[in-house]
Amino acid sequence: MSNDTSPNPSAELVEHAHHRVFIGPMPERVVVHTEAHARKHGHGLFHSAREEQAADDSQSVSHLLKEHAFTFFLRRGGKAENWGEAEEQSTLEEMMQRWKKSEWGSIWSHRQKQANQSSTFPGSWIGGSFEVGSVLGVNVLQDSASLRDRATDQLNRIPIQPETLVAGGDPDGDATRLAAQKSAATPVLHSSSVSGSSEPIATVSDASHASHSNSKSPLLETATASTSSPSFSGGQPKSKGRQVQYENDAPPATRETRCSQDVRISEVVSPRPTLPPPPSDKGEVVLRDRMLVRVSYTEEESPTPKFDEAQNRTARSLVYQDWAEFLVAWRHNRLELYEDYSVPGKEWITGHKHLAYVIPLKSPKTQLSLYSFVDMTFCLTCQPTSTRPNGSTLRWRFRKEKEGTNVFVFKLKCRSRAYDWTWLLWRYMGGNLPKAIEVRNPRLDTRVKIDIPSGPMDMEQLFKVFNRDNVISLCMDSLRAVNNWNALIEREILSGKTLELAWRVDTDLDWIWLEDDIEGKKRDWAVLCGLALRQSTSPAFLEIRLAEHYPDHFHLRNGKRLREPPAIEGYLERVKPNTQIKQQVYLTTHTGYLLSLPPTRAHPPTPPGLTPLNAGAKSLRAMEFQRGTMQLMDTIGVCDLKSILLIRRAFQAQPPHTHREKEPEADDIWFRLWSQPEERTVDDEEDQGGEEGLARLNDKTQCRMKRCFELLLKNGRVVRFEAHSRRVAVEWIERLRALVLYWKERQRVDAREEMDLAHSRRPRLTPRMHARVDDRELPPETPADAGGPMPALGWLYNWCVLDGCKSIIHGGKVYTRRGLRGQYKPVQMFLISGSIIQFRINPNSALHRPVHKKISLVDAYVCSGYLAALALPSGQYNANSGIAPRRYQDGLEADDAEEDMLFMVWYHPQGSAVDRAQGPLSTTPQALPKAITPLSAKRKILVCRTRSKIERDAWCWALNTEIEKVARAQKDRESRIRADGTLLQA
Repeated sequence: MSNDTSPNPSAELVEHAHHRVFIGPMPERVVVHTEAHARKHGHGLFHSAREEQAADDSQSVSHLLKEHAFTFFLRRGGKAENWGEAEEQSTLEEMMQRWKKSEWGSIWSHRQKQANQSSTFPGSWIGGSFEVGSVLGVNVLQDSASLRDRATDQLNRIPIQPETLVAGGDPDGDATRLAAQKSAATPVLHSSSVSGSSEPIATVSDASHASHSNSKSPLLETATASTSSPSFSGGQPKSKGRQVQYENDAPPATRETRCSQDVRISEVVSPRPTLPPPPSDKGEVVLRDRMLVRVSYTEEESPTPKFDEAQNRTARSLVYQDWAEFLVAWRHNRLELYEDYSVPGKEWITGHKHLAYVIPLKSPKTQLSLYSFVDMTFCLTCQPTSTRPNGSTLRWRFRKEKEGTNVFVFKLKCRSRAYDWTWLLWRYMGGNLPKAIEVRNPRLDTRVKIDIPSGPMDMEQLFKVFNRDNVISLCMDSLRAVNNWNALIEREILSGKTLELAWRVDTDLDWIWLEDDIEGKKRDWAVLCGLALRQSTSPAFLEIRLAEHYPDHFHLRNGKRLREPPAIEGYLERVKPNTQIKQQVYLTTHTGYLLSLPPTRAHPPTPPGLTPLNAGAKSLRAMEFQRGTMQLMDTIGVCDLKSILLIRRAFQAQPPHTHREKEPEADDIWFRLWSQPEERTVDDEEDQGGEEGLARLNDKTQCRMKRCFELLLKNGRVVRFEAHSRRVAVEWIERLRALVLYWKERQRVDAREEMDLAHSRRPRLTPRMHARVDDRELPPETPADAGGPMPALGWLYNWCVLDGCKSIIHGGKVYTRRGLRGQYKPVQMFLISGSIIQFRINPNSALHRPVHKKISLVDAYVCSGYLAALALPSGQYNANSGIAPRRYQDGLEADDAEEDMLFMVWYHPQGSAVDRAQGPLSTTPQALPKAITPLSAKRKILVCRTRSKIERDAWCWALNTEIEKVARAQKDRESRIRADGTLLQA
């Protein structure tokens, strides 16, 4: 744990990684097994360290060390501009010398000399504490070189500029026009122009006045340029041949008064993109997928043109059917919904599945809308249509069956696939592209508008301009004109972060991170498909944000920065209070939780020196991620670190059952208590540990007691553990205290951030109080603004979920019930690779025991909100019942309705989601089930309720993301699922 007020130096380019420390020695039997496995597969740096000639020869140093020599050089105090061959050679030599003198380097050398000798004590222990993934002082799990290349590439990338035109006056009336000549290397979509000019137009300023005048973000000065400015990058030339000049050579005074509120990239007036080619009239299938569909009917002609969750809550006289899985096929101008026959064998006789519904797409009464952005469900409303074709022409007769309207809500497994369906249907049904796409940057509180051509145009050319990378480059090229760019954005990019695009609706964020579909084909509309989301009562905004991982630090009230301490793990013995019986356990921490595992299924880390030589940082991180996932699957007990009241060293031989300690009310006393280091004595350092160390002492009872430490929990229970030695016990105490301190404060910070996000949707439940200040002298609090920048969304929808940085992808306390009935009970629920695991919370237990049934996310669906509430049995949900405001222990305040806190997981029981030989599902398709379940197969339902809507939405996003990963890991099986079942002949 470290407290500092200075930011990270820009030269320290560190990959986002969660550091982990193994505490104490490791059993010799584990080391022998790991060493044998390493020798079999040719792993390990210790082979070079054992042979003196090879150790001194620089040619024998592995490529892995050379990759990280530059990082070692920077951390030692070197400067990047001084890096060369001489510095690289000296750095490698120093790294090898450090390895030879290290504890584990000496162990491998000693074991090589005494390979045939047995240990004096059976079950002896070897080595000491080490950082997981650390070799020769460098953590090989971090890939600094790729970060430098990625940051440099993003800053220096030249975007594809659309051909533009300076014409007439500014439509806004007050825009500063900047005309930039194009580089010869810049691709041009069209060479024609209206007034003989083909120069791009851009206007620059902040958007705070346009969107919300009372924004928390400081107002940014309008960026102005002069004829001496060589480019948009604040004086730094971007590319050869590009310059900035003012239209009509306006004087400086005029430039400052003609400021706009947007950054605009205008294009030449060219033909509007045409619609995608219509499906063939021969009945060829355009798209087909399995979907979870909720069908309802109303006698009204048309409920609303934009039927979504908000409209559904107020709609009357809707008759609902239960959720069911259908095979949905798009053929020509209709959607066909197929289901299994209720009579066994009828599908074999007829040769096709039962056609349940038909939706005519070209009917003027058929409407498409986004139903829920949280679940990415879309809705189609249409007139009830016959499912019987005209026998003479084999064409469908779209005649009215009865009065009223059918309402179909479609839910796909993969979120990206739902985007594709919504976009293609929207375009086919006449959806028009807007005149411009607005891209917002919440960090700078600025907008960039990219104009879309006003006439027909080739879609391939349009997709070339509006692909993800090019839109990011266009925005970066324009945002460089903002004064705060270097301080707020470019500095973060140089430290390793990247800018990414995301669609946002209210407080829900969805990153644009998949440019290929589940079949590996290019999704050219990955950015533009979000335009179809505007068919809802809540607008969708396109944003360019820094791709942030879950924060690893926060600032205290005194301004100091508190960094996340490294996670810990190691072997201990739990001492039972009644019988004094010792039970060997393996403790490990993951994202604020203390896990207990049996030693036989501990999955310990690889000791330093046995790292695979040919494995890169990415594969090593994947191995570490898989190891953590296996630990979570084999956990037999979990304890929230925030529930630990005190960690103390044992001071009595007989371990107590309970305690009467109380947590200090004053924060400063509590912080000082947890921050103080454990007192060390000379006897602690002299204890050699194990049975060998006890054999040399007279007072063995006193030594064993000093090797113990106790966890005092908030429920009054006391848990005692005995370490290998007194020194190891002190290390456990100090590192656990640092973790408890951090995660308790982290919980409060997250609760404040969540309430700030909720404030954008409604006023605060408890107004802020100001000590010694007359409230009449203070300005009014900022009103709720759903269209505000909301920069705090980055930590809630963080890239750790997408990149797999942590073994616990998402976790927390939720309330679940068995099936659709029963009482809600609190559980600690973790989303891991391909599975959901739960631990039943017992207020009187020291460790929460796991729920043996683990839920596989293969073929699973997630649904939330009003439709999830309607799935509850009759009488369990009352839409008109209000919920009183609530305040939780961490300070979170919420008053969301019951349906806004509810989500459900529909799944098939498929056993464990981890194959012991292959690992997690999302990384090993060979471990996935081969059988395809029928459409009519019954599903089990996991009903969950969170504390607030924001927590519910974060859970749904993480679950949908993991389901997407699982589906993409089984491409062949997904293809067979989509192709399963014969359609009715057209």
